[in-house]
Amino acid sequence: MHRTIAAAVLAGCCLMLGDVHARTLGVRDGPPRDWTHVAQANLDEMMTFHIGLPQRNLAILEEKVHRISNPSSSEYGQWLSREEVFDVIRVSSKHVQKVESWLAESGLVGTLVAGDAFKVKANVETINNLFNTQVHAFVHSNGRRVLSVQGPYSIPRHMDDAIDIVTGLAEFPYYTQLRYTSVNTNNNTDPGVITPALLRALYNMPSTFPVNASSSLCLAEFMADQSFSPKDLAKFSEQLGTPPINVSKIVGPYTPSSPDGESTLDVQYGASMALNSTIWFWTVEGWMYDFATQLSNATEVPLVVSMSWGWPEPNQCDAVGNCTGPGRGWTSAEYVARVNAEYLKIVARGITLIAASGDQGAPGDDNNECNNRTMPLSNLFPGSSPWVTSVGATMLTTSSNTITYNHPPVCQKMTCAKDGIEAVCTIPEALITTGGGFSNYVTRPDWQNTAVSTYLQSGIPLPTPFFNQTNRAYPDVSALGHNYIILWGGKPVQVDGTSCSAPVFGSMVTLLNSIRLNKGKAPLGFLNPLLYKMATSDVTIFRDLTTGDNKCTEDCCSKFGFEATKGWDPVTGLGT
Repeated sequence: MHRTIAAAVLAGCCLMLGDVHARTLGVRDGPPRDWTHVAQANLDEMMTFHIGLPQRNLAILEEKVHRISNPSSSEYGQWLSREEVFDVIRVSSKHVQKVESWLAESGLVGTLVAGDAFKVKANVETINNLFNTQVHAFVHSNGRRVLSVQGPYSIPRHMDDAIDIVTGLAEFPYYTQLRYTSVNTNNNTDPGVITPALLRALYNMPSTFPVNASSSLCLAEFMADQSFSPKDLAKFSEQLGTPPINVSKIVGPYTPSSPDGESTLDVQYGASMALNSTIWFWTVEGWMYDFATQLSNATEVPLVVSMSWGWPEPNQCDAVGNCTGPGRGWTSAEYVARVNAEYLKIVARGITLIAASGDQGAPGDDNNECNNRTMPLSNLFPGSSPWVTSVGATMLTTSSNTITYNHPPVCQKMTCAKDGIEAVCTIPEALITTGGGFSNYVTRPDWQNTAVSTYLQSGIPLPTPFFNQTNRAYPDVSALGHNYIILWGGKPVQVDGTSCSAPVFGSMVTLLNSIRLNKGKAPLGFLNPLLYKMATSDVTIFRDLTTGDNKCTEDCCSKFGFEATKGWDPVTGLGT
């Protein structure tokens, strides 16, 4: 996500079929900014791509998830197994055989994953022939080299009915730079830096805990963000007074010699706050669909997954460079729908998905310069997904409210926060403005109908007509997201963002899972119906932030956005 930390965005991410009679999947007209064409790729170079088949019975699975995630239901917590999920959505054997035969004609064997997709590895020569295209090599200004199709790519017309989506042929990672400030910042609105010890005191989280061995938290990373340094983890634990951090399960590419900011932040705060829970670090070179199919297909899975990434819903396929258009054959709406279907399969297994709500306020990454008068509001996916718990950001402002805790060694070198109250995290006091708003594509789930309708009817000024009032609204909750100290490259760095708050909230859920597992109960799983019921049954459960707004981005402030008020709002959700 575009926060203080490095972000990645997908270009040409999805090759969805719009017109089933069209042969062309899409057209890659050239690389996005900061990428340079090198040459045609070597014919023996290897690429991996996914072919998604048409899914079935999603409505049946969704109805089942509504029942097992409803705390008022007799079926609450009766999560499905991987095999039970696959049995519900199992794709047509005719489509499976058709794709297998088509691949076999080129000497390829695909691996069926997630019950409804093939993962295929092939050399460039085969891909050129299979998709009637040309694969080229490109290099980024940072030196990274990727392979991508150039020009049109297509499938035979007779395969249209068997193929729903293809990913892995036209992706380009997009990079932004880490944003940080001096660790000694201290003014009237900034009581000092944030440490795990303060977070525990503020949110009443224990420093010791009988963690269940089965309770786990996964920090998920995407695109080129693939590393943290064990040396940084050790120094973080020493300087910030946390138990040693042990990442026991690593899935996907991992290069500890080149730690990056997002992975460093996620692991240091997610793992330290979850104490000695089992910590996963899962990376994919692709985007949301690629990760979701991997997770959905896995037999051993974490119980909580935190994703500090995102990009506007309408730009899932064309975030950088050309993607959609007449005759190009796929849309971002279809990509979002397919990923949400994968998320549905994941939460059906009792896995909690958590996502950051964004760092560019209501204008979002699609209007970060506040100059789009036609569509002044944006949104963020997967933060806008109905199957994730979307987490916004707050900040501490100086007050007489003392926060009592044992200050770690790092506080001898810099000013650590020791008092303050939570407020909406926003420019100019912070480096970011917490994101929130409404989905373009997904209708509002029943579990948030009352809360969102109350907000819309409260009389508070609304930025109409620039959002769909009947759609999924986010965030759901918030947590502190300003002035976190991380140890990155051996040095303390202060960072902001909903990528701070998301893993911290994930650690809370991980500890709550331990309580349930220790009592022989099922994990919390899909949280949102429970969260909104909690807010209705006891208004004191959440710390409600009733002032502030999310009208600013990192670069400007707009007259359009949302304002906080009593109860749920699209600024900090239900609260902290």
